[in-house]
Amino acid sequence: MGIPSETPLRLLAEACNAKRIPYELFNQRQQESWTVTYDFRLPGDGMLSNGTRQLKLNDCTGLYLRTMDHTQVPEYAQTKKQVGINGMYEKLFQLIDSESDCKITNPPSVQMSNNSKPYQSQIIKQYGLDIPDMCITSNEDEAREFMAKYKAAIYKSISGTRSIVKQVDEAALQNLHKIKYCPVQFQECVTGFNVRVHVVGQRAIATKICSNAIDYRYARAEGKQTTLEAYDLPAHLAEKCIALAHGLHLPFAGIDLMITNDGRTICFEVNPSPGYSYYELNTGQLISHALADYLAN
Repeated sequence: MGIPSETPLRLLAEACNAKRIPYELFNQRQQESWTVTYDFRLPGDGMLSNGTRQLKLNDCTGLYLRTMDHTQVPEYAQTKKQVGINGMYEKLFQLIDSESDCKITNPPSVQMSNNSKPYQSQIIKQYGLDIPDMCITSNEDEAREFMAKYKAAIYKSISGTRSIVKQVDEAALQNLHKIKYCPVQFQECVTGFNVRVHVVGQRAIATKICSNAIDYRYARAEGKQTTLEAYDLPAHLAEKCIALAHGLHLPFAGIDLMITNDGRTICFEVNPSPGYSYYELNTGQLISHALADYLAN
């Protein structure tokens, strides 16, 4: 379910075609045609229709949910059926949050853990992975006291809203008084190389990322470089990542690690709807095929 042209959805469809796995595409650009029948007493008998085919949820082996905010789909602003579409999504999310035989990656309710980075950090620690030393504050003096402990520090959002990770520099210090309006998360600036681990069911597919940017996702925008390659993740780390993902009820997750220069393994966060295509297209690692296998079997 999602926008067919978006790369993660496209790659999964191509993987299903290559493996001859039958699937039905729910094109979100045509959400006006979708219908959902849901009875909380018999959730597995709930029905989904994309306007051309009707499916009982229990008859599906898996569902890949990659929908965007439905009110931001271009066609939504042009339709007179907005109330009906809103009601349909309420039923849809109730249906896929209920118990069924269908494996769903990932229902909205389990994605909520990513909405609070401090909460998620506590869960990460419970599964035996280290987290960076951090300070969450709206107090300027407290922030300066924390940053004085380290040669360098970074700052980023506390919520699940994407933010660009930045190193604290002179310009940031000049604006530090503004944190009184909104708490900010400061962390020790650890050095080493990043590892993205995609957990797919009981598999852990790791990618090593080397970059001279603080946030490798935006290296090109800063005129810096990033290289990606397949990484042989030690078995004990793979086990911890798999346990962490399933502990968060995320059978498909993107876990961000750093192997530090001083030998630590730091876990930054767990992404409940990973844009895995960036890693697959840069390394040839067939994450989409692993996802197809998981959903189909």
